[in-house]
Amino acid sequence: MASYTSADIKCPFYMYDNPQTCKLTCEGVPQGSTITSHFLNGKDMRDHIARRCAGDYKACAWFQVLWGKYEV
Repeated sequence: MASYTSADIKCPFYMYDNPQTCKLTCEGVPQGSTITSHFLNGKDMRDHIARRCAGDYKACAWFQVLWGKYEV
């Protein structure tokens, strides 16, 4: 279950996050896969989500990689 308010998320590739394990999961490159980022602590994960997933998501390295799979 996501800890961040879903309404705040702007990135189309965000799937969910887990504050207990400090993991953020996004869509993966191969169809049906995911990418999970493991953070050292919850603050770092929340800061990343606020700055990228709910903020300037186009500046996120994962967004740029994932967006490439949809470009024709």
